[in-house]
Amino acid sequence: MEQEFLLRFLEIGAIDLKGDDSKLGRLRSTAKDLSITLQKAPSKTASFTMVAADPNISATDPTVEEAMTSLRKQWETVANAFSGRPVGVLRAILLDAIVQAARSDDAIAVGFVNSARNALAHSETADEAEIWREAVSEIETKVDARAEAEWATPEMITLEPLKYTLPAPVSVDYEAPTVDRSELQAKIFSAAGPWGTNNPNRYHFPNNPQPWAQDFSDRMSIAIAEALNGMAKELAPAPVDLSGPLSTLAKAVTAHVDKALASFSGATAGLQRRTNLLWWKEALYSPSAHASYLDLPRFEASALMALDLHERVPTYSPASVSAFLREAIRCLPVEGDDQGSGRRDVADLLREARSTAVMQPFRALAAQYAPAPLGRGPLLSLIGHPKDSGAIEATTLRAFGGVDASTKMTPSEWGTYLFRELQAARATSESPTKRAKKK
Repeated sequence: MEQEFLLRFLEIGAIDLKGDDSKLGRLRSTAKDLSITLQKAPSKTASFTMVAADPNISATDPTVEEAMTSLRKQWETVANAFSGRPVGVLRAILLDAIVQAARSDDAIAVGFVNSARNALAHSETADEAEIWREAVSEIETKVDARAEAEWATPEMITLEPLKYTLPAPVSVDYEAPTVDRSELQAKIFSAAGPWGTNNPNRYHFPNNPQPWAQDFSDRMSIAIAEALNGMAKELAPAPVDLSGPLSTLAKAVTAHVDKALASFSGATAGLQRRTNLLWWKEALYSPSAHASYLDLPRFEASALMALDLHERVPTYSPASVSAFLREAIRCLPVEGDDQGSGRRDVADLLREARSTAVMQPFRALAAQYAPAPLGRGPLLSLIGHPKDSGAIEATTLRAFGGVDASTKMTPSEWGTYLFRELQAARATSESPTKRAKKK
């Protein structure tokens, strides 16, 4: 049976409903409504997750307000039940709603897992740690199962037999030809003597044997030849049009070969993808910046590595891909970079991402994936819309990105954080209709 995370919050005392089951029913209905809302607008996955994961989220955050509005529809007197806005209750409802949506929508599952991994690393959720661990583990297992299927390389490719239906045999009315014996007998009789009525032999055998025999053979050969020619004409086969059956056979063979090639391509896609990633890691060349990562500042190189890897892997990728990126970034040398082996403030990293020329490809994609910042959301919003949010102050960064300005990250942590945001944004940026067509 699927776990209900609202009850898990009740169990640890994060929600106190005084044992009133009717109130629990209202919370459940609200979670269901928000789950439906999320499935209709999966782009809200990151914001829902980041708000649910932050116990210190502002009570005026737009996502908190949206959850409160949904709760009021189920519980009109909710304002009288709590001394202030019940942010803790709303966070529990949001998590339950997200998990419900993620169970039925793989794209939302990808967005939730990547957003949660980032948000939980910078949130104070000690009391709720086990609940979040269970939620992330459940959905991440679901995502990995699909990802492993797409990345797997089977040991053997099995093809279905060629599907071709033989054309129905053509029924031909056939009657064996026969010689008209009466007509042939009359001709032989005429050829034998002068008594025939049909061009008889003008010689009588006893009186003129040699001329008779010559005339007989001439007439007899003509009679037999005409009879045989008539039979041969009737035995001539009727012309058969094979263009239709051959065309059908050619189409069946072509379709079979196409399926075989598609099966081979699908079976080797995972191997080819892994091979390409190893080549990319060894080459250390950025196609987006048209430069070697070795020639770039290490933190900017790590951000571009996140971008380039994101564009090389599908939306449904195993969790190990993030670990692969982390190790790839660690391969960058630190010689000549006095900050390369250390940590830097997120505020400084964000400022560079929003302004340096080499990060322009990243900003362009971030602007496509994420709207201008409005309440809690991914750092992509701040990076992709630098003009809309002005200078990033400490309070602004915390309110919008959920990260303290003084938080320090290593190059590998920075790159991995951005990679997860890119994966989550791509998974949930398409409409449910488009994603349904791709399934």
